[in-house]
Amino acid sequence: MKTIKSKVSMVKSFVAGVLVMALFSGTLVMANPVTREIFLGVGVSVDGQAVEFAEDSQPFIMEGRTFLPVGALSDALGFEVEWDAENSVAMITSPTPVVPVSLPTPLAPVETATEDNASEEVSEEVVEAAPAINPITVAEITALQVAWGEGLVAISTAYAEGEDYGTIAQGVLDALYGYVDGFVLFKPTVAQEVPFRFTEAAAASYFIGGSIEEDGGFALNPWTAVRFGADGQHIINGETALWMGSVFLTDGDGEEIRVEKSLGLYRDANGDVRIQLHHSSVPFEG
Repeated sequence: MKTIKSKVSMVKSFVAGVLVMALFSGTLVMANPVTREIFLGVGVSVDGQAVEFAEDSQPFIMEGRTFLPVGALSDALGFEVEWDAENSVAMITSPTPVVPVSLPTPLAPVETATEDNASEEVSEEVVEAAPAINPITVAEITALQVAWGEGLVAISTAYAEGEDYGTIAQGVLDALYGYVDGFVLFKPTVAQEVPFRFTEAAAASYFIGGSIEEDGGFALNPWTAVRFGADGQHIINGETALWMGSVFLTDGDGEEIRVEKSLGLYRDANGDVRIQLHHSSVPFEG
């Protein structure tokens, strides 16, 4: 590093620690000359690339401080620099950032039919649209409830008259419950040893008697009428629905018995509304 004796001024203002000198021409303004020791030969690199400085704009070290020319360094960093002579300010402006833009994938060109390819078979890919949702309606919920009540009375009547009540019971289970699609969450009113009937055989045993010992056949009682109470409420969520409320069963003596039921319904692949959850219990007596 070379050492020179030179008269330079005491620089009173600089930007970001960088001496505002030789901004464009490399000229150094001097006032009140004093002797200072200056070391030349200072190298500068930006991102690993050496910065080339003009002969009259070389960086130097004076009294332990490194001074760099603003103009040349700003050019190397990609900044814009202007000199405000009126206010003696070097104005440095950072470059405007470049925002990356993702371009859409270009469409493949469409081949126009010609005499040469007009006879060729064209393979078209058919994309299936999502099936439209067919929400369960209140009318469908009511219709299922009516069918359930009529089914219970039909089984009871057939049994009392010595008819084939078993076939009627099977028809009710097949038509109204979701056993055809898998398990049903069925909790009967009067079942203690086997309180949950997930299969159709277990449900049939509850209604008309069967393989489960405690079952006496709930549907074989002399039921004459069934009605769903006005205190019920439903929630419809697309192709599924919930209902909860009172159900009143009239026996052969004309006495009305109230039970509390919850029903979970769904629409099957054929569009029919079926029972997937059936919970029944007697009112609490405290």
